[in-house]
Amino acid sequence: MKAVAKTKRESGLEVIETDPDKFNDDQVLLRMRSASICGSDLGFYNYTPAYQKFAKIPVIMGHEFAGEIARVGKNVKDFAEGDRVSSESILYCGKCRACRIGLTNICQNFTVFGMHRNGGFAEDVALDPKYLHRIPNEVSFSEAGVVEPLSVIVNALEDVGAKIAAGEKACVIGPGPLGLFSAEILRVKGVKDILILGIGIDEFRLGIARDKLGYHTINTEETNPAEMASSMTDGYGFDTVIVTAGAPAALRSAIPIVSKGGQIIVVGIFADEVPLLASDLVRKQVSMRGSYASNWKHYEEAITLLKNKMVRADDVITHQFDLSGADEAFQMAKAKTGCKVQFKN
Repeated sequence: MKAVAKTKRESGLEVIETDPDKFNDDQVLLRMRSASICGSDLGFYNYTPAYQKFAKIPVIMGHEFAGEIARVGKNVKDFAEGDRVSSESILYCGKCRACRIGLTNICQNFTVFGMHRNGGFAEDVALDPKYLHRIPNEVSFSEAGVVEPLSVIVNALEDVGAKIAAGEKACVIGPGPLGLFSAEILRVKGVKDILILGIGIDEFRLGIARDKLGYHTINTEETNPAEMASSMTDGYGFDTVIVTAGAPAALRSAIPIVSKGGQIIVVGIFADEVPLLASDLVRKQVSMRGSYASNWKHYEEAITLLKNKMVRADDVITHQFDLSGADEAFQMAKAKTGCKVQFKN
């Protein structure tokens, strides 16, 4: 089968021909129909320090994927050939303290598809049924390929950021797929005014946010975000600021624009340490919380949002490639001349 693999401890990837994943009697073999490139995949592609000690090599990449079941192990009872499913990205132990209280996303012993074991950038992938979520007919395979990142934002804004209420005002730093999904869920939750921040390289994605989704946007290289924040919030600052960009400047810029008593939710992964003005957090009584990945219920909620057309995923998904076009797909994602870039099979 054809697959996109990380084979060397350096920047880049390789499209390979390899044997299909072997699956046992307790597993299914999934025929990939859509698989999305994530910011984490770009970090792994570039082989940044954050991934040099984290990920395994060689490995087939990809942790955002969906498809239909091609074969079923004889001990599998809950799924059948032809079922449409999306997969979770985190493989959890089910035994540690976090798992026992339902926080499988921060399992003490977690591993990740496409980082530690073969993932979804392949024609077929074997996996345990416990990681599968059924996809209704109302959800296309391309939409099913973004269930995972959408579920990440469901976790961030419903569990981690549980203070969010209708009528509030919010800012999203980073106009990538996670940022746009953040804005969409904030809108569903009744947040009144939403501002999305980006920089010059983000202009294509800022255009989607502004022209297709209807949000306020600014390029922070041209406009001072603190001035816009003051104008939009009568000088109070935003009740919630979500940081989806993994750049130190993005996190630092959140503090001046959040309101007193507000919250900063951090989703981005950072390659370097980020010095912060901690005294400003203290004097404004700001809550800053990290949010990582998602668990079972967040996937189910993400699927429901897509089924009910409450999130405009088709505007976020901009390009699809065959697996053989992996290098072009990654170059587009790196250059940010697309938004959510997917593989199809």
